[in-house]
Amino acid sequence: MSKFKEKVFIGVDPGKNGGIAILNDITGEEVAFRCPKKPEDMFVLFAAGVNGSSEDVDCFVEFVHAFPGQGVVSTFSFGQNLGQWEGVIASQEVDINFVNPRKWMEHYSVPPRLQKKDRKRFLRDIAEKLFPNLKMTFNISDALLIANYGRELYYKESLTGRGRGKKP
Repeated sequence: MSKFKEKVFIGVDPGKNGGIAILNDITGEEVAFRCPKKPEDMFVLFAAGVNGSSEDVDCFVEFVHAFPGQGVVSTFSFGQNLGQWEGVIASQEVDINFVNPRKWMEHYSVPPRLQKKDRKRFLRDIAEKLFPNLKMTFNISDALLIANYGRELYYKESLTGRGRGKKP
């Protein structure tokens, strides 16, 4: 008998050029979408992933913040997008597991000090290998890897009996 309960893992890369990925281990469906521009479209995608039962859903959102030298407009835009995702997720009564980019990228052995463009390519290539049936883009690759990070962590902790099998 299995030690774990199959779940739905949702990964959100909250940037304007980010995305949302839904890995449904109950149905076997794996989908990903570019981040919608409107909150109501975010809601529709997220609610479809939850499919009425929030207790079987683990949601992982990349936790990033403003950096010195970042433009005021881009920082505000990012914060606004993150806040919209938080509202959408809360509306479905799903807990958010914030995950530091360094932590989830370390899980995939991303070489340190890669330039952003090279790092994005490296991550997209990993996502293409893990999800060969999806048309991979830079917009969805991080969301897929974040969701997959949460899934791998959950099953590893469930099998070893360490942790609650949920939190990164």
